[in-house]
Amino acid sequence: MQSKKTVKPLKKRAITFITFIIILFSAKLCAQNDTIFFDKDWKISSKDVALYYRIKPLKIKTKDAVGYKIKDVNSLFVIHDYYLKNNAIQFQGYSEDYDGEDLVGVAKWYDENSNEVYTNDFYRKENNNKKYRILELPIVYIDYKIATKSQFIGGLEFCLDCKNDNKLFLGAGYGITSYNGIYYGLPDLHLSYNAPYFLFIKGGVSDKHAYGLAGFTILNAVDLGFGYSQQFNKNELPIIKGFTFGITFRFTNNKKVYTKLKMM
Repeated sequence: MQSKKTVKPLKKRAITFITFIIILFSAKLCAQNDTIFFDKDWKISSKDVALYYRIKPLKIKTKDAVGYKIKDVNSLFVIHDYYLKNNAIQFQGYSEDYDGEDLVGVAKWYDENSNEVYTNDFYRKENNNKKYRILELPIVYIDYKIATKSQFIGGLEFCLDCKNDNKLFLGAGYGITSYNGIYYGLPDLHLSYNAPYFLFIKGGVSDKHAYGLAGFTILNAVDLGFGYSQQFNKNELPIIKGFTFGITFRFTNNKKVYTKLKMM
């Protein structure tokens, strides 16, 4: 029969062991709750389908984060995103909101090998509640189309949504064409939607005609499309109508414009 002296140490050991298990389980549960998983479209998802994850954002003082004070903003969230497959850093920056949508100060994006691919300074003027964001670098484009006549166009594009894999380009430029030995100027305004899987659709207009194209894009650097052009006034020169072939070249230092070729 066990003595009372023997039973007491056993109870203490049991209580210590149970306490250790509870602490270990609680720590694991907290670690899971502190991790936010995202799918390929940066929507919150389960770990099973996630490509990225974020450690629960913590707050620090605004001046400690960006080096200057901002009126009515005493603290910012520290945002760190990672690639799930290798735990490499994908993004780091500061945000006024918990979801990381309202960025402030220097933000950096990285590829899967931890190489920095893009930096932007979402600057806020001190003691001013208005946001001063540096615009995305413009894209220089060169365009050639042929319908009834050849058209050479050049101008600038702006990437309206470069954070996602799907890109939306708004462009404005000017070109020339000739008809019966006379040269005509052609303003160009267009919108191009480029999907991540080598496809694009584009619609545009000049003061003479409207056009639509669809086809293949090579990493958003070169677009090859086929479509149709419609003349506004049948009797006004130059006449640009009918089936149309087009090719567009993009040049920019903004690396987020181009789709990255992913190796299997």
